[in-house]
Amino acid sequence: MSLTTEPGNRPWENPPSMSTVEEALEYYANRIFKADKFVMDDLVDIIESGFPIRNLANILQTTSVMQGRHTLDVGFLVLPAIEEMLMAVADLNGVKYVTAVEEIINSQRVSRRQARIAATEAFKAIEELEPEMPEMPAMPMSRGLMARPSEQSPVEENNYGL
Repeated sequence: MSLTTEPGNRPWENPPSMSTVEEALEYYANRIFKADKFVMDDLVDIIESGFPIRNLANILQTTSVMQGRHTLDVGFLVLPAIEEMLMAVADLNGVKYVTAVEEIINSQRVSRRQARIAATEAFKAIEELEPEMPEMPAMPMSRGLMARPSEQSPVEENNYGL
């Protein structure tokens, strides 16, 4: 990227606008709790759809780092507070939320025995549904200058006696 633009043109190449954790906390509190109705509705919809709070908080802080609002280390320090703010928004709106992807994975975990039974039943159902394939008619032997000899018939001599 250094060869395509002048140094300092990207937001993350300049000093951040917030250098302390307190400033970043105030920024996120204003951004989350004082958002207009449409932004708040979208935020609640995302949380309600089952998108993990931790991932949403990561997106918010990474976007702010890319925009040059704060540094990456300030973002990591503020991340737990952003998660708590998002959970508070969900609680205020009466929405159930998932905190991390691990919860989704653990809630959908199936034992090996159950998976094996389901797989064998699925294979049986597929075998019952699949019709038998009709036999394909034999392909005519290709003839010509570049044709390969087939295993079905011996190589014919050409008109030139070769």
